[in-house]
Amino acid sequence: MTTETIDVAPTKPLLKRPSLYDVILFDDDVSTYQSVINILVNHFNTSEDNAFLIATKVDVEGIASAGVYSKDVAETKISLANAELKISGYPLRIELFESN
Repeated sequence: MTTETIDVAPTKPLLKRPSLYDVILFDDDVSTYQSVINILVNHFNTSEDNAFLIATKVDVEGIASAGVYSKDVAETKISLANAELKISGYPLRIELFESN
């Protein structure tokens, strides 16, 4: 009887990158520039200057992206932002869309 030795190299599991989601802010007639800027700075790690540019884009074009994140991160950021908006009384709409 013969015995064979087989060398098996450890294999790495194939990991798939998580899908990315775009967080979109929608314009309304009530939310102020400052409320939008505060949301962007406090919850989306945006500088004040970039937050102002995004707030302007929301006002002029009707929508703008607050950033692209994995689904869990995006949902958490939106939830925290909506909690702050509820307290301050601003109806800013923030939604999640799958990014291409």
